[in-house]
Amino acid sequence: MNFTIFEDGHIASPTGFRATGVSAGLKEGSKARDLALVYSQYPCRAAALFTTSVFKAAPVFLSQAILLRNHDAIRAVLINAGQANAGTGQSGLNDAIECAKITADELEVPRDSVLLMSTGLIGVPLPMQRMRNGIRRAVSELDSNGGRRAALAILTTDTRPKERVLRVTLRNGPRFTLAGMAKGTRMIHPRLATVLALITTDLAISQPLLQRALHQSVERSFNRLNIDGDCSPNDSVIMLANGAIDHPPITDSSTWEFGVFQEALDFLCADLAGQIVRDAAGSGKVIKVVVQGAADEAAASAIAHTVARSGSVRAACRRHSSDWGALLAAIGASNVELRPDLLDLRIGTVPVMLRGAPVPFDPTMLVQTMSGPEIELLIDLNLGPAETTVWTCTWTDG
Repeated sequence: MNFTIFEDGHIASPTGFRATGVSAGLKEGSKARDLALVYSQYPCRAAALFTTSVFKAAPVFLSQAILLRNHDAIRAVLINAGQANAGTGQSGLNDAIECAKITADELEVPRDSVLLMSTGLIGVPLPMQRMRNGIRRAVSELDSNGGRRAALAILTTDTRPKERVLRVTLRNGPRFTLAGMAKGTRMIHPRLATVLALITTDLAISQPLLQRALHQSVERSFNRLNIDGDCSPNDSVIMLANGAIDHPPITDSSTWEFGVFQEALDFLCADLAGQIVRDAAGSGKVIKVVVQGAADEAAASAIAHTVARSGSVRAACRRHSSDWGALLAAIGASNVELRPDLLDLRIGTVPVMLRGAPVPFDPTMLVQTMSGPEIELLIDLNLGPAETTVWTCTWTDG
């Protein structure tokens, strides 16, 4: 690896970034921080991936529109927690536009250079006077050491912030910083469930390569989370690269430098996704569903996600049950064509089926294997080279 973890880092650690998180009173009855602002002193190339829900929240709609006309000179991202500004109609979009304008005017940057993310209750309008006051306060408190405040301000039902920062070394000594923060946990209330992630770097890289790299990393991390099967209208992953370090821009995907960047970004996104699923599990268990030997990645993914969504599989894991029938049933429900006579199943290190036939195992050993904080379910189809991994979890408070 060409990177190291920067333990004391935060979203504003890359050169040229500032951040903060303030309490704007957006969470009724709480004085917790609820409005985050991340700003770059230099124009940023931006890449993003957004929810696939047809009911896109106003901040998603606005950010997508901005990126269509400007993905090379983004200056800031404003994130509020408390109200998702989803299901709020035209008035919600008007509020989002006003938030972006106020932020841009206060920062003295172009109005099409501010992106938005929101999380919280769906169908509840933004308290705009509090938003206006909060934005102005956030701009006045921007700080190169304010990243932790920002990470705290984006939380809703999360129990802790999710952050990871890497120092990445390039050839001949130059080093860039890659920083990420995220929020997300399981759905506690039917109107709450959002994954947001913001990534910053001081590396110079072309926008098409930035988008390509982010797409791969998200496919291998956030898109492999299946905690409760719900898709939020607010899900967003945004990445900003301001090119502040002294190094020529990366413009060729075949270069060693791009490979180093992709490796680091893959690690960062996987780390943040892991933090999300561990927070969702709480005192429950993280379940790692590994499907290998599939004919193609689509088949592997379909089976892994079907198993991860299965309430019966999660219940068996929660009870430490040695009855693995729920696992077999979930695989069969995936509608993926397979050869039952070739199927291998393992729970942890314990094989329960080999070549389509059950094998004797020690139930006590299996229960012990399932008693740890993480359970691995290994499904080998023995049909081809493709494989994938999906994470889900159990929980114990409902």
